[in-house]
Amino acid sequence: MKDLNLYLIRHGQTEWNIKDQMQGSQNSPLTQEGILGAEITGKYLKNVPFMQAYSSTQQRAIETRDYIVNENSMAIPTFELADLCEMDFGIWEGKSVPLLKKEIPEFTYYLNDPAKFDASINKGENYLEVLERVKRGLNTVIENAPQDKGNILVVSHGTVLRLLLCVLNGGDWRFHRDQNYFPRTLNTSISLVNYRQDNDQPDGKLTLKYYNNVDHLTSK
Repeated sequence: MKDLNLYLIRHGQTEWNIKDQMQGSQNSPLTQEGILGAEITGKYLKNVPFMQAYSSTQQRAIETRDYIVNENSMAIPTFELADLCEMDFGIWEGKSVPLLKKEIPEFTYYLNDPAKFDASINKGENYLEVLERVKRGLNTVIENAPQDKGNILVVSHGTVLRLLLCVLNGGDWRFHRDQNYFPRTLNTSISLVNYRQDNDQPDGKLTLKYYNNVDHLTSK
């Protein structure tokens, strides 16, 4: 039997986050607030015996993972996985969100109607491509777990985590951008997914236990 707890965490706040700029395949530095959030998250999870710690290959996620791991009471092997990277926004990378809203009519589909969003407009990724990729990444994490039971840390990104976790929770990917349907993923929030595979079952089951927990940040 496999019984794995996956702690999925969004990276800490970055410069482009606070400037409301599109940040997908490109990177901007963590702010002091972002670093503090990662350190507090690490302290909150310091007694969780993680077998492994993953992040995307993007610097903001790697640094967030390392700040968290450095607070832990155990030595934790770390890995990077490209399938955990943020959605690629193509030529919109680094652009101001308010400016895109004003100048690009199709931008509203990215924001509010994922099923109608066509990434040929910005030469990036479509939502279903992202969903397939991040699912593959999660499967890689599960398959490479060194033991059948235990905890694994996964640091990724806001758009991919919101999309993935909405679907894992039984939601419709077409509505995951609706704040009332499935709230946006907050910086250094913790979401817990359990993977369980019984010996008599060929496939395991992923269950979202909780989403977007920021209780640990309230004392900052």
